[in-house]
Amino acid sequence: MHGASLTRLSLLGHPLRARVFGLLVRRLPHGMTAGALAQALAVAPSTLSAHLSALSAAGLLEPERRGAARLYRAAPDRLGEALGMAGESLCLGRAGWAPALQTRPLRLTFLCDDNAALSLIAEALSRRRLAGRALVGSAGLAPAAVPDPLALALLTARGHDPGPLIPKAPLAEAAGGILIALTPRAADALPVCGRPALCAYWPLEPPPPSGPLIPRAIALHAAYRALNTRLFALRRLPLNRLPRVALQAALDDLSSGLPAAGHVCGSRPEPLRTAPCPAPRASAAS
Repeated sequence: MHGASLTRLSLLGHPLRARVFGLLVRRLPHGMTAGALAQALAVAPSTLSAHLSALSAAGLLEPERRGAARLYRAAPDRLGEALGMAGESLCLGRAGWAPALQTRPLRLTFLCDDNAALSLIAEALSRRRLAGRALVGSAGLAPAAVPDPLALALLTARGHDPGPLIPKAPLAEAAGGILIALTPRAADALPVCGRPALCAYWPLEPPPPSGPLIPRAIALHAAYRALNTRLFALRRLPLNRLPRVALQAALDDLSSGLPAAGHVCGSRPEPLRTAPCPAPRASAAS
């Protein structure tokens, strides 16, 4: 068995290094700084430094300098290579595992902190964009008592029916489909209700929990536009015919929004349609 593969597997035998790797996989395709990792894992930054260096040297993490900050991004394909070699050389091919097939129709669930605004907007948009192609739902880690009235007002103004939208906890039915986290807390909690076939992280800026109306409305409108772009691109993909790896890559690409949407679909997004605006006529005096 290859020495690099043994090194990668042995490194992840340490509980803290395994937690670091698992957290960064949940945040893909985004990275995290050492300080953010230390805060999320409740460990001292000095304790984490040596582990990050070891994981990076083994190729399990990909450090990236962004200005004055250094971001760490997980490389799960390297771990997959190590596990594949272990299955071939140690288990003589007897440890094969085939990922579960996508359910027909596909089940798509959005997860946020309270299921009061962001994930409800995603659910309403998905019902429109993916009608007939997916069973759509949403959930919250700690569901609110009632939906956000401002989010319902936004959806009503956009022609959605807010009647079926109520905050709820994750259901067991979410397992076996696609689970998309919309907030950092939701991403850190993946997976929920067992092991979903696919997990993704589409970060959105949550609206302020209280305060003036206009900043909250701006945040909700921005979330609506970002989700609409991603779901429009997702609709153009053959969801039930894509291999699991290709579908995971598409979901990760869509995490960054409009530029990735065109990349995933292999074409540029359709241009916005605007009503014709006739040129103003010159006045008789001019």
